[in-house]
Amino acid sequence: MDFLLVKIVFTLRLESELLEPSLLFHLKKPFEESFRKAVCQQRGSCDTCRCRDGCPFHAVFGQELAHDPVVVRRHQKPPLPFAFQLPFLPVPLSRGNEFQLGLVLVGRVAGLSEEFSAATEQLFKSGDHGSFPSASVVRVESTGCSGFRTLIRTGQGGHDPAGLCTISLDDLLTMNTLARERISLRILAPLRNLSEGRPVKVFSFSTFIRPLLRRISSLSRYYYGNSLDMDYKRLAVLSESIETTEGDFHWLERSKGSPEGIMGRGTLSGPLTDFHPALILGEYLNCGKGAAYGLGRYEIIRQPRG
Repeated sequence: MDFLLVKIVFTLRLESELLEPSLLFHLKKPFEESFRKAVCQQRGSCDTCRCRDGCPFHAVFGQELAHDPVVVRRHQKPPLPFAFQLPFLPVPLSRGNEFQLGLVLVGRVAGLSEEFSAATEQLFKSGDHGSFPSASVVRVESTGCSGFRTLIRTGQGGHDPAGLCTISLDDLLTMNTLARERISLRILAPLRNLSEGRPVKVFSFSTFIRPLLRRISSLSRYYYGNSLDMDYKRLAVLSESIETTEGDFHWLERSKGSPEGIMGRGTLSGPLTDFHPALILGEYLNCGKGAAYGLGRYEIIRQPRG
């Protein structure tokens, strides 16, 4: 079974001045409210709604547990089936400046790209969410494996789902040849993982990859109806043998609205081949707490060919 994604890139134009570089990372509650406002027809409780079976909001935010107790024990509550890719913005950023944000849709919710687009536009409407930036959508594009973008909407124009590009794990593995024993990565948004209820403040490959493996496995089971072929126990043990070298990973404390977590870059050394699929998918899905809303985003640093 392949793992399929859709990635959308929004270009927005500010309609008010922006002074806080990490303001986009506060979109958790506003986005859920905006999605409901954009798609909900009943405006009532989901628990008593007669339309919930065909409701986009319930499909995305319902997070219903599986009926199979084995699946529930293994995966627990399903993660949200999307992941924002958010930038820290250079500030001050005045009215009229443009910025971009990415949004990755997983599995069956990839067919709701128009609803996600409407919710994102709703999110940035003037005055809807207090201090959240006011901005208008300039264009919406779909991005394929190679990074090539296809226009699916401009301004107030109609949404064209025919332009959506599907990203598959098989294609990603074909196009991304990683070194077997040495990979460098950079954490672009604070990474937050927990151990016994406490935040992990020191980076290690094991505490990084195990939550990512669980996230990918759970997304696959709940939003594709099947599990990827990953031997979690073996990979968890193998992850202990991967060392971190040449790194400047550090804990970023919460300050002036900025989220806390591990930031920085470093090099991983050891038998990494079996982790390649998870590492490549993780560039799209993020890792750790708050992954759906942009936290734990990272990139693999590719070496120039030749």
